[in-house]
Amino acid sequence: MTEDPIEPIGQPRQAKHPRIRSAIKPFLAGMATVIPVLATGWIVVLVFRLLHKIGLAIINGFLNTLNTLRGAEEGSPQAWTLDGFPGDDFLWLLIPLALLFLVGIAVTNRPGKKVTRWIDDTMVRIPLFGFIYATIKQFVDAVRNLGGPQKFKGVAYVEYPSPGCRLIGFITGNFHDPQTGKDTTSIFIPTSPNPMTGFVVLMDDEKVFKSSMTLEEAGKMILSAGLVDPASYVSGDESGGFPSS
Repeated sequence: MTEDPIEPIGQPRQAKHPRIRSAIKPFLAGMATVIPVLATGWIVVLVFRLLHKIGLAIINGFLNTLNTLRGAEEGSPQAWTLDGFPGDDFLWLLIPLALLFLVGIAVTNRPGKKVTRWIDDTMVRIPLFGFIYATIKQFVDAVRNLGGPQKFKGVAYVEYPSPGCRLIGFITGNFHDPQTGKDTTSIFIPTSPNPMTGFVVLMDDEKVFKSSMTLEEAGKMILSAGLVDPASYVSGDESGGFPSS
């Protein structure tokens, strides 16, 4: 009884069906290009339709109240309705935008922040739905806040856990430490793929290794768990920098 030879660790395996693989590769590339566009468009349209229905319900309820106060019965010629309203074709777009604007104004003041915090705490406590809600909210907050010029001043590398290994960090501030007598840089090290959590390290200025990556490139790399390479670093070689066998 003969045993199959064991392939060396790290040795790339040759595809058993190279023709099938070469034929599927363009198909997968097309899916990778089309799916994000369609998914983004589908989510945007879904949100707008939901907001449109909510907006129409609010407007119709307001008009019905006015009609009741005026003594006009529903369906009568004297009743006010949205039919024939000037610019009613644009309500599909205007109502969601107006609702988003009003919600944004409401949540930026102190009472609105308290209500938002209460909603977050309540949703997180719901089994299963809480996990989904927290994940989506963290991702949206990360996309909205990550790389903001008011928060991060640049990208830096922190050598950890061994020489030659580097963590991506965002420079958040610089100050003079009177205890050590040195200028110190504070760096936020985000976790991947959830950059809303992490830790802060304080490093002497002479030990800070600044990166030429932009905030957007570093944010994309962290959110994608390293799958998205920095655009300014990518060359024409698609081998990924690994030596060919």
